[in-house]
Amino acid sequence: MDKTVYISGAEGGIGKALCDTFRAEGWMVVGADTKPCTHNNCDLFFQEDVSNAKSISRIRDSLKRKKLSIQCLINNAAVQLEKKMLDTTEDEWNSVIQTNLGSIFLSTKYFFDLLKDCPIINVSSVHARATSKGLSAYVASKGAVVSLTRAMALELACHGVRVNVILPGAIETGMLKKGLDRNNSPEQAMERLIKATPLGRIGNAFDVARLALFLADNEQSSYITGQEFVCDGGVLAGLSSE
Repeated sequence: MDKTVYISGAEGGIGKALCDTFRAEGWMVVGADTKPCTHNNCDLFFQEDVSNAKSISRIRDSLKRKKLSIQCLINNAAVQLEKKMLDTTEDEWNSVIQTNLGSIFLSTKYFFDLLKDCPIINVSSVHARATSKGLSAYVASKGAVVSLTRAMALELACHGVRVNVILPGAIETGMLKKGLDRNNSPEQAMERLIKATPLGRIGNAFDVARLALFLADNEQSSYITGQEFVCDGGVLAGLSSE
């Protein structure tokens, strides 16, 4: 294993798929999450809050002690708050923004000396482009992730660091299930979602993970930076008014 990938949010649905996919391709996987690790595809795991600077510092110092560099940094950690803007508290707002956006700033800043020929992949959401009611904090954070990705790509290009962002659509994860549970009939909501997707299915977390693997490859994607990659089965291609 001569390449190391760092993946935040490693215990989520997409996070686990990322760990599985990269490890299967021979990468050493370093994972981080607030929840304990429940799968065997992290070679090194940190149960830390990546929205906290002290936690990120502890991870960085541990990697330095182990003399590890990072060849791909994947900022995947996220929380989703299903709440109308006027009902959202300041603490809730700040928590979502710090977890979904602030963690990217912190990992890039604190890990930068460890990055070697390192693409950075941020995970946003199709909600950065089109959204639903009751997700204002989540939407604001994910839109900002896309903008931050462009800024990072411009600032870090001189260091040979490429930065891109993935916008997943409806992916079969616990976060999606929780979101659908807001409906009177989650089953009918799922049926509507599938019907509205041109490819006729809900996405799999490995759809996202395989895209990340492509963006991590310094040969296949060597001339790609500052770009958005939508992975949504074609949903954003259609007009909602039709």
